[in-house]
Amino acid sequence: MKELQPDLQGNIQINLGSGQRNAARDYNEYFIPGSIKLVLATWTQEKRNSTALDNSNFFRHRFGFEPSKVARQQVLEIQGKHDLSDREVRWLHRSGQLRVSRVAAKLVPSRLMPAAGWIQVSILSFVCLAMTLQIAASNAPAWKQALGQLIISGLWFGGACMLNSLLLAPWRTLKRAGVVKAAKGE
Repeated sequence: MKELQPDLQGNIQINLGSGQRNAARDYNEYFIPGSIKLVLATWTQEKRNSTALDNSNFFRHRFGFEPSKVARQQVLEIQGKHDLSDREVRWLHRSGQLRVSRVAAKLVPSRLMPAAGWIQVSILSFVCLAMTLQIAASNAPAWKQALGQLIISGLWFGGACMLNSLLLAPWRTLKRAGVVKAAKGE
């Protein structure tokens, strides 16, 4: 009986996310991911693109919005042409720099976005600085002043990060990708 069974103790078989395979004898192995994050982390770019083109739910998990198949194809072409990451495409769409309609998807860079972003960051900074100085000039105990200044600093940091992600970073992404030509003198 022992002579009929092959010696499998020295064999190591690894499945690196490549679908179904037959391991040893009557054992079949399947790649069944536990989450969409595992799929996005292990699949190749080509496989993710083909799946995203055919499956709108996969596209939504990958990019954060769900356009028609024609627009999905154009978004994937834009991503490949300008060498954009999934996260950059997601933020370009959120900021309005990537317009997606039922029949088309196109990059629409606006020079007003970074200007509005810097103006809003400046106003936020001025208001938070004024509140911090108001707290420092108050007659409250030192621990209350420190707590108030810490809260205001946290609000400023959170607001500045949000404005950067929504208004300033997409412009830098478009500039880096060559969609927007650099201003003269840069």
